Parts: sequence; C-alpha cells; structure tokens
Amino acid sequence: MKKNLFVTVAVLFILPSLLLGACSAVAPVPTAEPDKVTVQLSWFHGVEYSGFYAAVEQGYYTDVNIEAVLNAGGPDINPLDEVKNGNAQFGITSGDSLITAQSAEQKFVAVATIFKENPLAITSLKKDSITSPEDLIGKTVGVYSPDLSNFFDIPFLALISRTDLDRDSMNYAVIEDFQGANEIKAGNMDAMSGMFATDQQVMASQAGDELNFIYYKDYGYDVYINTIFVTEELRQSNPDLVRRFIQATLDGYQYAIENTDEVAALALTYDETLDLAYQQAVMQAQIPFINTGDGQLGTMTENIWNNTQDILLEFNLISKPIDLSTVYTNEFAQR
Repeated sequence: MKKNLFVTVAVLFILPSLLLGACSAVAPVPTAEPDKVTVQLSWFHGVEYSGFYAAVEQGYYTDVNIEAVLNAGGPDINPLDEVKNGNAQFGITSGDSLITAQSAEQKFVAVATIFKENPLAITSLKKDSITSPEDLIGKTVGVYSPDLSNFFDIPFLALISRTDLDRDSMNYAVIEDFQGANEIKAGNMDAMSGMFATDQQVMASQAGDELNFIYYKDYGYDVYINTIFVTEELRQSNPDLVRRFIQATLDGYQYAIENTDEVAALALTYDETLDLAYQQAVMQAQIPFINTGDGQLGTMTENIWNNTQDILLEFNLISKPIDLSTVYTNEFAQR
C-alpha cells in the first residue's frame, strides 16, 4: 500500500513537469519584426525584375526576416531621387547614373547588378546583312535626336569613336516607334540604335521578323544598365540588412533562371495587362545577360566601371575622375 502511494505521489509531481516541458518545446519562439524595405524599380513591372518576384513568392525575403515592397518605375520616376528622399531603401539604375551622381556629391553605391553584360545593341533586319559598324556607312540609322545630343545617343557615339568611323558617313532619323522592327520595315531607317536585344528580338520574332544585333559591349561600350543601389549611409549603418536583401534577391534570380515560365507568370501578378507568352520569351532572351558564366550572379568587375567612367569623361558628362571604390562594391553579392 505504501509502495502504491509513493508511485501515485511521484506521478502527480512528475506529470506536470513533463507537460510543462512539452508545452515549452512546442511554444513559438518570439521573432523580431521583419525589416520593411521598399525597392524602386527602374521601369514598369516585367520579367526584368523576375528575381525580385521569385524572392517574394519563394519566401527568400521572409527567410531572412525582410518584408519587401516593389514599386514600379516609369519615365517620370527617378530611382535616385526616390532612394535619396527615403521613399525607397533600394533602387535600380544604370552604372553611369551612379558615377554622375557621385561626381555631384550624391552618395550612392551599387551593391549588385541584374545584367552582368549590357544587352544594348544596334538592330537591323537579318536580310539587310548589317553585321558590323562598317556596314552602317551610307545607311540611315535610327537615333534619339537628330544631332545625337540626347543622352541615350551616347552608346552610339562611343561606338563610332571606338571604331574610327566618321559620323557624317551615315544619315540619321529619329526613332518614334520602339516596337520591334516597325521603323525599319516602314523604310524610315536601315538600323535602330540603342535597342535592348532582350525584348527587341522577341517583339520582332512575334511579328515574323529576324534581326541582326551589333552589341555595343563588343566595341568598348560595356556599362551596367541596371545596378541595385543603396545610399552610402545605409551601407555603413546597416550592412547586415543590405547583405540579407541582396543574397535573397540573387537567390530569386537563380530560381528565375531555373524556372522561367513560372516566374514569367509572376510578373502578371504585378501587372495583369502583361502578355504571358511575351514575358516568357523575354525571360529566356535575357538569361545570357544575367548569367554569363563569368563569376557569381550579381557581381561586378572593375573593368566595366573603368570603361563607364572613361566614356563619361570622353563626352564631358563628368569633369574629372572619381574614386570608383566609392561607387560600387561586391561585398554583399559575393558568397
């Protein structure tokens, strides 16, 4: 009887302890509030930003305790201003814009790039056999301003400079229709400068046209066209946030590369007016510029930044060289 009483008392004491321990084991561990960040995209929603969409959908941002909002860009939105004013913590802009901003004592720094190679090209119909800059002599080239004074004519001017061509050896017409090869087919020009080889070839292909591309990067104009940037202040004050965000975003781009149709469909969740087949085709077309096989996704090279600065100096867009180590870093993109 005493033995049974002892066992009963022991159970009464031990059981609550076991239950308490079990409850403690399954109780949720309090977590910190997620870091809320806003990303100012450089243009309207589309698969160019597929890595961001994938990072949201796959939970890569959640995994690193970040809640990200993706703001569409447009012709009237300057990502530099949005980040400077605190409306966004991360922005997307070109490398030359960051150098000119730094020259004007605005402290921004590129922390990764989306395209590792520049997809800008001179576009022409394949049947016209324009495959090199020399083939443009005597032809009419579509440009952004008749006197080549527009900022977007700089790549074309740089190509002429680096191939020793005479700008007066060609004729020029202002591009008004940027859809596919419409201007060329209409006879308004023989080639169009400054086109994106990614979406341009898709538009043309869907219209039944085949294109040739003369890539600026192959003739000394290799500029990062869409770097992810932050303020120098954020880089210094919260490098952990920058690292977590960039790593999650690059994971998103890796996922996008491996799941092209899926992430193309994600673009439509941000803009339902987009055409799915077009987004799928553009996603495929841009992969070679995102994943070049040369180094890790998102990382940048000194040579391209030096080249960018040389071009800005050549065309008097900045007055003197700056320390490029203040404009870009691979510390957050490298693993």
